[in-house]
Amino acid sequence: IRPYFGYLPKIRVFACLAVALFASPPFFQRQLTQDVSRVLYAAGGILLLYALYDYLFHASVKFLFDRRTCSIYKITGIIFKKRLMGFDEMTVLTTSEYGDREYAIGRKNRQFIKNHPISAPFGNSHKAQRREAEYREHILQPILTFIHH
Repeated sequence: IRPYFGYLPKIRVFACLAVALFASPPFFQRQLTQDVSRVLYAAGGILLLYALYDYLFHASVKFLFDRRTCSIYKITGIIFKKRLMGFDEMTVLTTSEYGDREYAIGRKNRQFIKNHPISAPFGNSHKAQRREAEYREHILQPILTFIHH
């Protein structure tokens, strides 16, 4: 599963804004001073770094539930694969941060010390409550069924 797949539209917007900021100073070379051009390039660089960070550490994170080894793995990007826990050690908990709920997995004895979010945050709006109900029905229940069989 990819819990932060919803980050991709934000990443695309930031990358497009960065490209626009990098491309605009040459077109307005006579109207802009050198200092304003530098500020635009710096802002574009910051947006690009932010988009890259979100992609590498949020949007590319996947959780693999491997029935063959009865283990759960966290895959970051293409290269990094880390075994988190076995199926028998896993527990699902609901965490709340800034009023938004999200589902996480953790080891039974240490779930409050170290846990891994497996869903995007759900707010308190009606739309978010519908998304949460769909998440529980279509993603969380099949995961629990898969693990317990």
